[in-house]
Amino acid sequence: MALRPLRFFTGDADFIQKYYPELYRAIEPTLSADRLLVKLNTREQWDELENLFVDEIADSTTENGELTENGIKLESILDCA
Repeated sequence: MALRPLRFFTGDADFIQKYYPELYRAIEPTLSADRLLVKLNTREQWDELENLFVDEIADSTTENGELTENGIKLESILDCA
């Protein structure tokens, strides 16, 4: 049973491609032509992508442990997806 796709806003996939290329490589194979949906077929796919998002967010911090602007945007993308 297919899961609900991740839904992006216009520009989200471009942002991920530019600033988080490893994460982009993971979503690219199932990214729709309009770059707004990522098709998920299994719970394992969702878990893997969620872990990649969380790892990238955790790595997007300042020396003081605060999220960078890019980290905040990536967190927002995941929250809205």
